[in-house]
Amino acid sequence: MLFTAPEFMYLFLPATVLLWWWLMSRHYGAIAQWFIVGCSVLFYAAWSTEYALLLVVNALLNFYWGKRIAVTHSKIRLVLGVVYNLGLLAYFKYADFLIKTSNALTGSQWPLLQVILPLGISFFTFQAIAYLVDCAKGRVDDFDLGRFAFSISFFPHLIAGPILHYSDIMPQLRQGIRFDPERMTKGLFLFAAGLCKKTVIADRLAAVVDPLFGLSDQLTVCEAWVAAVGYGLQIYFDFSGYCDMAIGIGLMFGLVLPQNFASPYQAGTIADFWKRWHITLSRFLRDYLYIPLGGNRQGFYRGLWAAAITMLLGGLWHGAAWTFVAWGAMHGAMIALYRLWTKTGYTMPGYLARTLTLLGVFFAWVLFRAASIDQALQIWLAMLGLNGISVPVMLAGWFGSETVPISGLVNGLDLLAIGFLLAICLRYRNAQAQLDTFTPDLKALATFAGLFFAGTWLSAAHESFIYWSF
Repeated sequence: MLFTAPEFMYLFLPATVLLWWWLMSRHYGAIAQWFIVGCSVLFYAAWSTEYALLLVVNALLNFYWGKRIAVTHSKIRLVLGVVYNLGLLAYFKYADFLIKTSNALTGSQWPLLQVILPLGISFFTFQAIAYLVDCAKGRVDDFDLGRFAFSISFFPHLIAGPILHYSDIMPQLRQGIRFDPERMTKGLFLFAAGLCKKTVIADRLAAVVDPLFGLSDQLTVCEAWVAAVGYGLQIYFDFSGYCDMAIGIGLMFGLVLPQNFASPYQAGTIADFWKRWHITLSRFLRDYLYIPLGGNRQGFYRGLWAAAITMLLGGLWHGAAWTFVAWGAMHGAMIALYRLWTKTGYTMPGYLARTLTLLGVFFAWVLFRAASIDQALQIWLAMLGLNGISVPVMLAGWFGSETVPISGLVNGLDLLAIGFLLAICLRYRNAQAQLDTFTPDLKALATFAGLFFAGTWLSAAHESFIYWSF
């Protein structure tokens, strides 16, 4: 069930919010929590009843295993719990990838298992591992099954994050939730903003970007840049739009979910980018991978190695394909180059640093989107001008139509739209950041109405959110 589906927006969401607050008003907090757990399982079962059962069983196993780890402080139990969760993820996400790789390297003909990837298993696995580690470190002091089940299954973040820690939700539930009109208003605003970003912007960008990647061997320099920058904008508006909607729904329930985006394309360095993009994933990779690998506490070059491994595995987490591994390696290399640059003591103007960071990110997005490394190489070569030049028809008069061919894949409106959206990303704060100054008034009501109208009536059809497949 998609957040953008009519049955979700006009039936499921209003019904769950109203019944939640009705139960809370009657002081049935525990019942309300289990009600949302049941609704979350139903939300997931709309995609697959079989994997909904897997979700429930896996949550129970992790809860009781974490409880035993907290009581016994057993490192062996922690290792077994982490191995179990990673093994489950490896089977569903990487089994066929490993078989394909083995067949390609050895010439064998092992049949594929044709495993169907459960929605959101990567996000669920990271949350479960974080919970077990926190139990081992003594950070968990609340072992109420209802609160745990609520926090791990709460449907807004269930499929694609934000990735939650124990401290993000369970303390709020234990302290008690009270209805707050301001939070409700902010939640409605964020939901409408995310809806508009997803359906009006991201889905329309997909209609431009997808054909270009499908014809990667025919692109000229202008078309290749539209493909790269267009996809960078598409994935940002798609994923940040989803997170806006998820955090907005959380606020409707009186809960504050962690921010996941902070205007990442305004980053001045590649390290700054990762502090702004998918913040909860960056937090997890830092706390549970980079720091255990030594971080920057054991010398500069050990820190470079830890950062490279972290980004490499972060890339692999996104998908079972060599393009994701290469994307992670590319970001790891950019972080290493940035750190080496800082050791020289030289500085560069802020505008130049931001430009280089943005270029590196957009070049890397080509790998993330490409169906293969060969396809990414084709687009990169075109971006560098090695496949020739063509211009949209609206620009033909500037160059002379007899000397520069007219593009048949990109029109002038595409260029204007992408330039306009990129300028917005570079200039303005995103919707999550604007909550600091958001106040419930008639202007806010008009803003919500306008965004919601645009998101529902001006939307472009699309099957799913990009990050639902990870």
